[in-house]
Amino acid sequence: MADEEIQEGSESKLPIKLIAIVAVVGVLLTVGTVLGTLFITGYFSQEPMVEIADEAEAEVEEEVENLGPNLMETPNPSRLDTLYHRFETPFTVNVSQSRMVMQASVTLMTHYDQLVIDNVLGNEDAVKAAINEALSETTEAEVALPNFRAAVEERVRIRVNAMLERLEDFGGIESILFTEFLVQ
Repeated sequence: MADEEIQEGSESKLPIKLIAIVAVVGVLLTVGTVLGTLFITGYFSQEPMVEIADEAEAEVEEEVENLGPNLMETPNPSRLDTLYHRFETPFTVNVSQSRMVMQASVTLMTHYDQLVIDNVLGNEDAVKAAINEALSETTEAEVALPNFRAAVEERVRIRVNAMLERLEDFGGIESILFTEFLVQ
């Protein structure tokens, strides 16, 4: 009986030690596998997440800027050439509510690029119609004013730019010049 008790005690210690060793080996294998996987995937060599987030944000902002329309900036007039377009035939209109006739040779001026002049040439009939309409709004009372030509120039400029903006999405005419002007 005593021999049986001794044999039972030694048998019960062996499986506990075996279970503990297997558990420790299992834990070590699991930790080793996780660390090995992280090392192989480059986890330990990556940049900090803050830097990655900043770079991603900068890339998104750059893409958003590239998606929007490119807006034309107002150029510095002192650095660019002044471009002109002169209409060959003078404009002749009746002064509103009068028997007077007004005749004007018109030149358009811009500091923008050749695109504005090309837009005028491409839509010349519409621009001429806008100029005729603006000139025909002149009244006899207006003709008597001392700054009447400046007021007419401004009205023509506004009409021409409005027409170009409607047709080409950009006006660009900065000044209207009357190279010849006659009111009879």
